[in-house]
Amino acid sequence: MTPDRKNRIVNAFSRRAGGYDMAADVQWLVARRLAERIEAAPLGRAGRILEIGCGTGFLSAQLADAFPESGLVLTDIAASMLARCRSRVGERPRYQVVDGERPEGLDGQFDLIASNLAFQWFVDLARGLERLAALLAPGGRLMFATLGRETFSEWRAAHQALGFSCGTPLYPGADDFPWPAGMVCQMEEEVIRQPYADGHDFVRTLKGLGAGEPAPGHQPLSAGAMRRLLASLEGGFTASYHILFGEIVA
Repeated sequence: MTPDRKNRIVNAFSRRAGGYDMAADVQWLVARRLAERIEAAPLGRAGRILEIGCGTGFLSAQLADAFPESGLVLTDIAASMLARCRSRVGERPRYQVVDGERPEGLDGQFDLIASNLAFQWFVDLARGLERLAALLAPGGRLMFATLGRETFSEWRAAHQALGFSCGTPLYPGADDFPWPAGMVCQMEEEVIRQPYADGHDFVRTLKGLGAGEPAPGHQPLSAGAMRRLLASLEGGFTASYHILFGEIVA
């Protein structure tokens, strides 16, 4: 990922930290589903827990409640997101600004590494997963939720119908997910269909999350083309979130 693109992503999330929770219905739902999977997993004592991309703390708060004796390390690429997370979760965890794709400054040997809807921002997902898996203690688990191939398929179809290029990044599917070699891996899938008032509402929500950065190299639509696209989505619009719930065991 180029420094300019990485900086745009950091800045977008930093600017939206204050209003993130109001736009994050799907993120909250997925955090709850991931937390349920984590609590049902055979984690043993889970003495050390790392979260990658904690955001404002949706999953973090549930981890803190579920594992009151564990040492929590909560990380995010945006310092303002960490500040919001701290206000929700309190002073018990350690907070650290970390690029989850390159988790430098972490000493490893974690019993659990968790991440909710952060891995889709990795430019090299395979290498990022390898680096994170290397931080697991023997028998430790990396449990995550990320976006899959069918995410925003309706938005892509609306572009295609008008002959426009869509800037939504291309995510992997369950059948081509880049698992690290030599580890036990498994995945479950779920499609969440989120209703919006119209295309404007969908776009505003993504911007409210700080999630508007397009795929690398995409040229934004002209103002006129965007007006045509949004006009085609008046009167209600539903967007699919294809969620991949993955687990890696060291």
